[in-house]
Amino acid sequence: MGQKLRNATEECLDYWNTDVPMSFFDKHLTYEQKRKFRYSLQDYMHKEFHFEKFCGKLVLDIGCGAGIDSCEFLRNGANVVSLDFSEASMKATKRLKQETNLPAKLIRGTVLNLPFNSSTFDCVYCVGVLHHVVKIRKALNEILRVLKPNGLFMGLLYHKNSLMYAYLKFKKMGTERRRGCPYAKAYSLEETYSLFHKYFKSVELKVCYNVIDLGTERKVKFKLANGDESLGWHIVVKASKGIMK
Repeated sequence: MGQKLRNATEECLDYWNTDVPMSFFDKHLTYEQKRKFRYSLQDYMHKEFHFEKFCGKLVLDIGCGAGIDSCEFLRNGANVVSLDFSEASMKATKRLKQETNLPAKLIRGTVLNLPFNSSTFDCVYCVGVLHHVVKIRKALNEILRVLKPNGLFMGLLYHKNSLMYAYLKFKKMGTERRRGCPYAKAYSLEETYSLFHKYFKSVELKVCYNVIDLGTERKVKFKLANGDESLGWHIVVKASKGIMK
């Protein structure tokens, strides 16, 4: 069992070290170009995550990827710890923070064993990560542990009842841009609420991001009547140890 787990961990590391999301190493984009792409593509993020509300707060960005969201918190006055288990991600985030002259506090680690004291963070932010974690309950236990008593979790999961997921299943395609992702799971709203409600006192969910992959183009946006996003690809999760304000 130990060898099996070690092989799975190495496979996961190899995959995410090869291609850090939003890093654009091959295109040599500037920070502002990366930022514009990120928040025009996922145009719900500022509305839902309110980066500006965390000025002076201590934020843990789990699975920081290329560091774009860490920088968004930083430029809005938050104190940020950027964590990822991928060495390539650490390098990408460090490079981005050097380019922006924003303070860099980088720690390599895993959501399954967070290297922090209990009740440390005002906010734990984890976007694009938990749907890749097999032991998600262990991850949520760790997130809950490091949050302050009234701390806030913000993140997202892939939405099972989305047009994107139906298309990917029909085409027998994986969820990620690059083939070979070791693990990815989509959740329904009911499954997501049940999962988080076991750990958090307050849970709010919202489906966002009406997109679908096509044969020649990825993340093509579509609109439904009255702005309906119930078939969106992302479930935004906000959860608190106390009553959410």
